[in-house]
Amino acid sequence: MTGTSLRRILLVEDDPDIQDVTTVLLSHIGSFDVRACGTAIEALKVAQEFDPDLILLDVMMPCLGGQGAIAAFRQMPATASTPVIFMTARVQPRDVNEYRELGSLGVIPKPFDPDTLSDTTQGMWDKHQKARLNKARREDLASLRRTYLADLPERLRAIEVASESLRDNGWDDRIATDLCDMAHRLAGSAAIYGFPEVSEAAVRVGAFGTNPDPREPARNLRPLLDSAAALAGVLKKAIAQAEVDTGLQASRL
Repeated sequence: MTGTSLRRILLVEDDPDIQDVTTVLLSHIGSFDVRACGTAIEALKVAQEFDPDLILLDVMMPCLGGQGAIAAFRQMPATASTPVIFMTARVQPRDVNEYRELGSLGVIPKPFDPDTLSDTTQGMWDKHQKARLNKARREDLASLRRTYLADLPERLRAIEVASESLRDNGWDDRIATDLCDMAHRLAGSAAIYGFPEVSEAAVRVGAFGTNPDPREPARNLRPLLDSAAALAGVLKKAIAQAEVDTGLQASRL
């Protein structure tokens, strides 16, 4: 997911003087495509064909004020998720909190500084885009972690099976190598997905990856089995805790 560039701005402002200067500043200095409307009712109609990236919305307007306008915009498919910045002289802390609760990116106080209006608008937009990207990344990582977690019980079972075979039948190069390879993969990936203890335990198993001298077939067997058992125990705890954290355990009861 990449950030969206700010291009089209829908300005909703009933004061012609402010409307004119805002349009000039944003279109000539900021190089934005600005469509200005004198009322929220007009803006609701224009928005459907203009498809704005951002709405600059006055608060005090006749017929339909800013608070009512943002609610109306949210009911339209074309602007249901379009970011809104309020432009208003009403900037008391309780007013600003209300605007935030309505979902605005921020507030540009009137009278605004004409030299910084374009940069201020772009800055609020950039901050919003960064937050969206960070949220999307967190959601993607959470999805990957769930997939990774779902695979851990199978990995645990494979480690237990290999350990049981070595314990019951003695050293086997192929099985020991498989066990160390499984641990090596966990050592490299588990911490990335939020399971650092698993990575630490897996490193200790992976350290036995070098085959022993064929004349001493049991040389590394006991330390390897002890480390594998410790890894299995850490895996079980990680799986159980993750299930609690995600509510999986509760859903099974």
